[in-house]
Amino acid sequence: MRLLLGGLIFLSATIALAGGVSFQQDIDTIVRQGRGSVPGRAAWDRLSQAKADVLPALLEGMNTKDTVAANWLRLAFDRVVEREMKTGGKNIDSAKILAFVKDPAKQGRARRFALELVERLQPGTRDHLFVDALDDPEFRFEAVALVLDKARTSAKAGNTLIAGNLFRQAFEKSRDMMQARDAAVGLEAGGVKVSVGAHLGFLMDWHLIGPFDSNGQKGVRLSYPPEKKVDLSEELDGQKGKVRWKRFNVKEPAPTSRDRHQALVNLADKSALGNADDAIAFAYTEFSVEKSLKAEMRGAADDNFTVWVNGVKVFGFEEWRNGVRHDRHRFPVELKEGKNTVLVKICQSAAPNTEPNWEFILRVVDATGKGITLKK
Repeated sequence: MRLLLGGLIFLSATIALAGGVSFQQDIDTIVRQGRGSVPGRAAWDRLSQAKADVLPALLEGMNTKDTVAANWLRLAFDRVVEREMKTGGKNIDSAKILAFVKDPAKQGRARRFALELVERLQPGTRDHLFVDALDDPEFRFEAVALVLDKARTSAKAGNTLIAGNLFRQAFEKSRDMMQARDAAVGLEAGGVKVSVGAHLGFLMDWHLIGPFDSNGQKGVRLSYPPEKKVDLSEELDGQKGKVRWKRFNVKEPAPTSRDRHQALVNLADKSALGNADDAIAFAYTEFSVEKSLKAEMRGAADDNFTVWVNGVKVFGFEEWRNGVRHDRHRFPVELKEGKNTVLVKICQSAAPNTEPNWEFILRVVDATGKGITLKK
């Protein structure tokens, strides 16, 4: 009876300290309502004043795509951590926090916050973790950076075989353009040439046609002959006369380049279509894959961006003078076994054009951002 009574007293005290609700209930309230409501503010206050045992639950709460809710929970997390660190953090269960960090299924931002805490508690954890993170979606960049450092050190010491293997590993695991270029520089020093563009899945062999009249920047919503049928031998009525399809191969920048783009299709270039205003252009390419698969396309265009795969419109985005940024747009595609076709529509704004860029980039990748193996 005494044991039962003691347990009830302890339970009542615990509930009272938590304001009559559990950690999870408060976290759910933040996720549903944010901190703006009266219940949300009360929930946040309780969480931010809790002891160290709330930290794993807060991390799980941050494992959401709702950035607003995650940010409120992060603030509560920081409040608890700073209070606990005043006594050396001895009450923080670093093993549970590290287990969250090591789970690649969790949200990357939350994993990084957790890693910062573990690093404070156990300096050196970060470097040990990165060694085994070459396939980790969140920490891949840091892991590849470590391999590149080792490769350069080996090359400087004259260990060319080891350096070559490390540069190859860094190249294969890289998903960042500049890291891939750095690895390619090391490989070329050893007599091995690689294509950064192919590794990252950029489409670089195109047929272009245009310019067509955009009729006062309305062309993005108008239909043109290539949208109905692509005939590479066809001659069409263009903006200033007849136009025909023209072959265009992207020239990759050297691995030592600091260029922002790896496989930019510059339509305004003389070797492409040349300058135009209030215009529409199309780019077409074909490639084959060994078996049907789900993939992702990543790209951007200036201006606007419309993409068809195998005759089906898979993406369309209208925005003028938006600039070309790496992987600005991402969208899923289904590739069929054998030949696949890609058609891209790009606009150019009307004069006066203070930003006359007329260009696009497009790549085909797997879920990790590595280029899909494509055959012509």
